[in-house]
Amino acid sequence: MPHRIEIDDEVYAELERHVQGFEQPNDVLRRLLLRGAGSQAAVVAPSRKGKLLPLIQAELVAAGDVLVHERKRKGDKFEAVVTQQGWLDIGGRPYQAPSPALGDLVGSQIDGWRNWTHVKSGKTLRELRTEAGF
Repeated sequence: MPHRIEIDDEVYAELERHVQGFEQPNDVLRRLLLRGAGSQAAVVAPSRKGKLLPLIQAELVAAGDVLVHERKRKGDKFEAVVTQQGWLDIGGRPYQAPSPALGDLVGSQIDGWRNWTHVKSGKTLRELRTEAGF
């Protein structure tokens, strides 16, 4: 059962400063306080499902699979790992959806469904999503 706490404006502003992607304050606290606690549950709130979960349920993607995006002209290669709850983990930073994850890496808005490639299948997330029928 969740507990409620009161925090002042200064502490809340600091929480907001540490938000990554679409995190909620609880996600920020979980990430900062439970960093390195040894389980993925310490990184991502288990009650919130990631956008890749339907691909896991369709057995097109599995937890631990790697996603890549390459910018060949710039020589950049970015990687993310799929978690059990369908999130993307980038160096311990959790992202619920592919586009905000990739956007943070490249520094601008980008369609993560179109630009992340699933290493095992060689297909984009968009292709896998179409294959799954959603």
